[in-house]
Amino acid sequence: MSGSAARAGSGSPAGPGQGPGAGIGHGSTRIVRFDGEGGSESGILHLPRAAPRTGGYPVVVFGHMTTGGSARSAPSIGHPGHPEWRRMSQGDALCDLLLQRGIAVLRPDYPGIGSTGVHPYLLGRPLGDSLRAMVRARGGIDDRLGDDWVAVGHSEGAVAALFAGVAPEPDATSRLRGVAAVTPVTRMDLSIRWTRAIQGAFPGSGVVSALIGLMLRGAATADEDLRTLLDGEGLGPAARERWRDLDRLCLTELAARDSWGGIPPGRIGGRDGSALFARLYASFRANDVAQLTGFRTPVRIDAARFDEVAPAPLSSRLLRAYRRAGVELTAQWWPSHHSGTMRARHAPPHVAAWIAARFEE
Repeated sequence: MSGSAARAGSGSPAGPGQGPGAGIGHGSTRIVRFDGEGGSESGILHLPRAAPRTGGYPVVVFGHMTTGGSARSAPSIGHPGHPEWRRMSQGDALCDLLLQRGIAVLRPDYPGIGSTGVHPYLLGRPLGDSLRAMVRARGGIDDRLGDDWVAVGHSEGAVAALFAGVAPEPDATSRLRGVAAVTPVTRMDLSIRWTRAIQGAFPGSGVVSALIGLMLRGAATADEDLRTLLDGEGLGPAARERWRDLDRLCLTELAARDSWGGIPPGRIGGRDGSALFARLYASFRANDVAQLTGFRTPVRIDAARFDEVAPAPLSSRLLRAYRRAGVELTAQWWPSHHSGTMRARHAPPHVAAWIAARFEE
């Protein structure tokens, strides 16, 4: 039954330094499966070494940054030799700090990555639903997990966390205590429009092209007109030839020159490319975190001064929108780039302390 308790609460623990959670030193890690909205999904459970408090461990559900859109992109199968390990392990510093504070962490792989189907890349509601489904399944995952939880995420995962924060509670006993979003992406319609205006390759354009492929594939899961354009003349010949790579490669591999990285962003579209990207931009606007309302808990946003994915002017616009809407907002800026904000010397200690305070209120 969709959204019910976990089907398999126990999994094989990862060996030290070998598998998911290799960067976790203060708790135990295992791979689990749970019932998501569209079927069985996979994820990671981190448990503290300390005994649970009365009522069970408080829970953080953590949404990871973009790793791709294929089964090969699932953080639960990651290991230090995997080509996507840097992004897969990006949240380890924060998760380890939470474990030290006696907080359990759930890390879903997301639909279409840890499950069958197509990954709904940057579609906030299904991403948020994946976080909520893992919280809903907590009793079947481990009976020591309590009802108090905080939604947390980085980059794509920050979008998931913010959307989870305005959705209904996962079940009748769960209690959302806060939402923490590190470098949430916003107004991607503007960012992609800017990059597509450059016809040739540029530093980092391989990753941009790979992300555009994932964006088109994800947006098409909710837009029949976009699917029609993809099946027709929306894509150029090189993009059509590499389309199936999105089903089998992780982001680092997609960004290589022999895959999407060999297509300049401005040359992805075909004869109907203008119509194709108009539909994509509409999807971005419909899923933009800036238009979210109804947060019922405090929200924390950590932003980067030199963010190449969520540029500082757009992040500033997001913060202003939340303040105008009356969100109980804590915001902090870091002298770093998009991924660097999650390094141990930047956001993680401050985010962990903020989360711990939510569970003490």
